[in-house]
Amino acid sequence: MNESKKPEFRRRRFPRVKAPVLYCPIKVLDPRRRIHDISLGGVRIYSDEQLREDDQLEMELLLPNGQTIIATARIAWINKLPPHEDARFDVGLEFINLPANATREIKYVLDYESPEE
Repeated sequence: MNESKKPEFRRRRFPRVKAPVLYCPIKVLDPRRRIHDISLGGVRIYSDEQLREDDQLEMELLLPNGQTIIATARIAWINKLPPHEDARFDVGLEFINLPANATREIKYVLDYESPEE
């Protein structure tokens, strides 16, 4: 007897928004790039660097109000993008270490930007 498999849905713990936030990996001579979206739980970025799941990345976030946050994130997933895209990889990062004031600063950004559709 065949069992039909139900699609698996993953709910996000934190709402995401597209916001004018830039990032730059620490200790890498890359220019700042715009993030794809941000939440209290992490960010989604585009990268040309081949990263690996579960690796950690220390990054600087530049928020629209001029605040800078240094955060450590775990690479939760990575997908190769087609050749015509702006970068080689689509990357989901989960924050694992944020300074004490970072949650408040990111929440401020989330409150004043429109939710991701």
